[in-house]
Amino acid sequence: MNSILKKRFILAIKIVIVVAIFGWIGWELRKSWDKMNQVQWKPDYYWLLLSAFFYSVSYVPSVFFWRHSMRLLGQHPGWYETFRAYYIGHLGKYIPGKAMVVVLRAGLLNQERTRLSIAAATVVLETLNMMAVGGFISALIVLIWFRDLPGSHYLTFIALGVMLFVGFPVFPPVFRRLTKRIGVARSDPDIDKKLQKIRIQTVFLGWCLMSLDWLLLGLSLWASIRGIGIDTGSLPEHLPRFVLAATLSVVAGFVLMIPGGLGVREIVITQITIPLLIILLMRSDPGLAEPDAAKLAALYALVVAGVQRGISILSELAVSAILCRK
Repeated sequence: MNSILKKRFILAIKIVIVVAIFGWIGWELRKSWDKMNQVQWKPDYYWLLLSAFFYSVSYVPSVFFWRHSMRLLGQHPGWYETFRAYYIGHLGKYIPGKAMVVVLRAGLLNQERTRLSIAAATVVLETLNMMAVGGFISALIVLIWFRDLPGSHYLTFIALGVMLFVGFPVFPPVFRRLTKRIGVARSDPDIDKKLQKIRIQTVFLGWCLMSLDWLLLGLSLWASIRGIGIDTGSLPEHLPRFVLAATLSVVAGFVLMIPGGLGVREIVITQITIPLLIILLMRSDPGLAEPDAAKLAALYALVVAGVQRGISILSELAVSAILCRK
């Protein structure tokens, strides 16, 4: 294959990927809209914009960790290109499998300042760290605040299992072997020597930073609920539930390898928010019977899940569109 045909072939693949991403996103937005129309609600755009803001900045700590990991391994990615690669690469989760996120993020970095092998390896490190932190936070919240929640023992077991499943591979010696086994850095014979600089302190820093990711995602869900016209009352009182819904929904979608967590996130969010919505609806309307409140809460939970899906997709597209401009 000559160079011209090779370039055209690569361009065709990129076009197919872009079309697939936007096609999937369009389908997701349509589904979110259908869910939102199942019950009458009046959007509060100030709260919805706040939700979009929280969601958009929720991954900033992860960007910091990713860039820190690359610089620790002797690379020199710029701030702008790192943010650009991270957020645009985030759209790769809508393509079946998780490899596309790695391909997009690593490929969008300047190869003169950042070796492709290092970029790919650190993408895997960042992703596994974030999911491990999510699993740990989910288990911790259930154990402290929701031990009486139906199925809490199973939720705790699942969350801890996820933490161990994706957390064990980020243990530095294990991570070095993992990069070899999955072929992320097969083209770099010196990768093992370079990865020696990834130590337990690096992983600990990632856990601290990514705890902020999950907190911001929980705040985004809180703002979405306020955005559909439901007064959530005291934020500190209910914040653990919002963070639990955010962490468990994303982590479950990741573990099940479903593109964008399709359906999984919505199921988790609805099941965790319904008990709170019943209380809030009965508080706002004292004459509402509990069975009626439960039915209404189930519908509102679907709206919350649909709104949150729509906000996440629109936020990702908006930030990616801004960062696409060089």
